[in-house]
Amino acid sequence: MAKININNLTYSYKEYYQPIFSDINLSIDTDWKLGLIGRNGRGKTTLLKLINGEIEPDLGHISKNVSTEYFPYSIKTKYTNTLDVIKENIGLLKTKEDIMDEIISSNNEKRFDEYQRILDEYVELEGYNVESSIKKEFYLMNLSESLLEQNFDTLSGGEKTKMLIIALFLRKNAFVLLDEPTNHLDEEGKQAVFNYLSQKKGFILVSHDCELLDDVVDHIISINKSDILLEKGNYSTWLDNKNMIELYEFKTKARLEREIKELEKSSEKNRKWANVANKQKNPFRPYGSNSGRGNDAGGSKLMRQAKTSERTIQKNIEEKKNLLKNYETVSDLDINQNAVEDDALVTIINLSFGYSSKLLFDNFTLQIRQGDQIWLRGNNGTGKSTLLKLISGEISSKHVLYQENIKIAQSYQEPLWQKGLINQLIDDNEFKYRFFDICKILDINTLAPNKPIETYSSGEKRKIDIARALASENDLLLMDEPLNYMDTYFKEQLEKAILEYKPTLVFVEHDEVFGCNIANKIIKL
Repeated sequence: MAKININNLTYSYKEYYQPIFSDINLSIDTDWKLGLIGRNGRGKTTLLKLINGEIEPDLGHISKNVSTEYFPYSIKTKYTNTLDVIKENIGLLKTKEDIMDEIISSNNEKRFDEYQRILDEYVELEGYNVESSIKKEFYLMNLSESLLEQNFDTLSGGEKTKMLIIALFLRKNAFVLLDEPTNHLDEEGKQAVFNYLSQKKGFILVSHDCELLDDVVDHIISINKSDILLEKGNYSTWLDNKNMIELYEFKTKARLEREIKELEKSSEKNRKWANVANKQKNPFRPYGSNSGRGNDAGGSKLMRQAKTSERTIQKNIEEKKNLLKNYETVSDLDINQNAVEDDALVTIINLSFGYSSKLLFDNFTLQIRQGDQIWLRGNNGTGKSTLLKLISGEISSKHVLYQENIKIAQSYQEPLWQKGLINQLIDDNEFKYRFFDICKILDINTLAPNKPIETYSSGEKRKIDIARALASENDLLLMDEPLNYMDTYFKEQLEKAILEYKPTLVFVEHDEVFGCNIANKIIKL
């Protein structure tokens, strides 16, 4: 049975003096269906890239006897037909077909050896059965076979995502590394991926979607504050175990902290006592006399005993601190918003809008009032993000009317700040103070002076963008899929804050539970 073995792996971002993993050991069966979880910035994507061989560990090594395939990946091919694009991404199968056809047509005997070599590769990759295999996978992914005849570029983002996943699972001897595959998918698309992955094995799935992890995985790798753990079961069984451990740690936390403080006091007391014992070696004994040697020996003995006692105490302190090593703390998030006299902030009257021949809105009317938490729902491509752009004024329309001097803050699907240093992007000290305070609450270390935004994880970038929006003075907050890439701790923080502070909010989100919990108005597009 194939294995991926991670032995004594250590890795850090050396240019930013940031350690990520230290002396990690894991053994992964390639028939398992693994979920990889952890808070944003803990190194989930980094671990996948180490396993895939894209980056090398500082120490230790990874051994594997399967090929690993990483999602997401970019498509680089001259082919445009969807069937040809998928075949090409499975193993350059379309290219091999074209070369073999060319050799046969030319009847060039000098190329017959080349033909035989390519044919052997084609057969090894099960090329003659690939079209039927693709159609079978389409059925499992709930995709219409008619899409195979379309131009790949005309497909929706969700359709492309599903097909790229299919191509990975059809690659020969492949162990698939899936990094947040359901981001940006609507509820229907997510369910299709759920159903597909539940019938597969041999993958690691990075996701913060608890329902997805419960449905499809049989093992969990959790990247914790101080270690990485592998355990059998799905997300719920992992969460039950974690809650039991954290309950124990919570109950013992105060006691352990008191004990640690007392031990540290004892250590300091012993250290001072040892220094005094070392100095007080009978300073009154006569010069040249041997009568004080007993006292010298006694003082040295006492000093050795004190140092031994201090080492024992320090060891005890470290052992007690390790009992709290993975205890997670989550701070409450505040949402501060201006109060306005007239509660009608934005009014949309008889809006008709679309792109090219596709009409998204036809005589659409909406009024946003103070205290509204409006959920824009709908499948991919129905115009949710476009409506946010119309509300924010990014797309101008005379059918969108605003209260005078209204301030609108927005967080985006693709973060506004993509590169550069945080301190160089902010010139308002009051805003900077609020921004850094929110980042700290969201468990983001933005204070690394030489760490550019482009080096943060996708989840950290999204948190930075949301912190930017929340720190901005506003009367209305717009959020486009705020839970994409986000850990469950952030979801709980944001949901709790919205329910407590009740900001005026318009948001797009495919997480049904979150949307139902916080929305007081729903617009179905």
